[in-house]
Amino acid sequence: MGNKTKDTFSRSEKELFACLAAVLSEAVEVLDQPPSDECQEEILRLAQVHAVLPLLYPLIEQGYPLQESFRLCLEHESRRTVQQSYHLMFLTHYVVKGLEEAGIAAAVLKGAAAAGDYPVPELRKSGDVDVLLMEPEQLEKAEEVLQKMGFARKPGENGNHHEVWRTSEGIDVELHVMMAEPFDSEKINNFLKNQMNELRQRIRRDNIMGVDFPVLEKGDHAFQLLLHMLQHFLRAGFGLKLLCDWVVLWNGAVSRAERERYLLWIRQTGLAGFSDMITSLCTEYLGLDRGHAGEILTGTFQGSPEIFMREILDAEEFGLHEESRMVVLRGTGLMDYIREFHHQMRLGYPGASRILLFWPVLWPAAFIKFCRNNRKIRGTSFFEVLKRTKERSRYTKDLKLFKNLESRNLK
Repeated sequence: MGNKTKDTFSRSEKELFACLAAVLSEAVEVLDQPPSDECQEEILRLAQVHAVLPLLYPLIEQGYPLQESFRLCLEHESRRTVQQSYHLMFLTHYVVKGLEEAGIAAAVLKGAAAAGDYPVPELRKSGDVDVLLMEPEQLEKAEEVLQKMGFARKPGENGNHHEVWRTSEGIDVELHVMMAEPFDSEKINNFLKNQMNELRQRIRRDNIMGVDFPVLEKGDHAFQLLLHMLQHFLRAGFGLKLLCDWVVLWNGAVSRAERERYLLWIRQTGLAGFSDMITSLCTEYLGLDRGHAGEILTGTFQGSPEIFMREILDAEEFGLHEESRMVVLRGTGLMDYIREFHHQMRLGYPGASRILLFWPVLWPAAFIKFCRNNRKIRGTSFFEVLKRTKERSRYTKDLKLFKNLESRNLK
């Protein structure tokens, strides 16, 4: 990619890419160049803010020369992550077993399900438990189960696709009733709702870290991970950890049938461009096998991988370091802003917004709430958010989000 790449990424960023690519492709023993002394401090910082530092532990196992401060921090973070992983694993098993004993079908999302694809699952960092209820109408019953387990509903949550409960230790347990939060496309939302019955028929059990968990099939898991990335991308953003999940998933064993189902779904939902972009980034920078990548690329994305990787690097783990990072639009036209504002109103008032007559009241209410939260909670202004949104939305047209939907199949 020539001089443009040198201008886009720092030396430390490129060395972090190389280390992650070697680890994720299980080729760390043949890493061309270990982290240079002058870059190790910055690599350490980058890996920490992207929640991927423990993944670099194989550098120690291979005996690469590392500064003492780097090695000690990596050892400490890896040890803590392994302990947390086992703690969350047993908590996840406890929750799923309780639900199943109550006759509630569920599948584990992210967390343990994503960790199972890694060479060393314990090194994949996670902080909560996510469970997808395969029959959304059982949500109330599932909440009763968690309450009996001693969990408490987390205050201040306004979930449109999940409810959040918290353990006495402060760990969140999310009960999902859809694969993702509603988007600003009713066709997509209806499609996701209608796929739940089909998903339920394909649940399988995987042994992860010595424990069996109900999980989605690989193609379905990939589609849910793509939705998860898109959901964060359209808000404050996401970092390298989710890209690492993508690499190890597709570098692993995915059957032809699962791959074809994934391709069918991204074409039906107009997400082929976003999928291509993510796959291109992972191939270019993070060690996704080009042969495997070629099996899921559709040719829809024709933009620059550099631009989107820069956006992901700047977002860090979930875009939380920059208060004005709140949303990305599908374009920069007036209708794009109107569509997003209306979507945010519906997310903020999920019940009342179902009544058309309430909209003229809910629009100003949503705007006042938005401005107040920006000032009092985020410490930023409406105009700063607007400016940052415009900057981050300049390239989204390359993704062709929700374009050319195969509506005859969205049922």
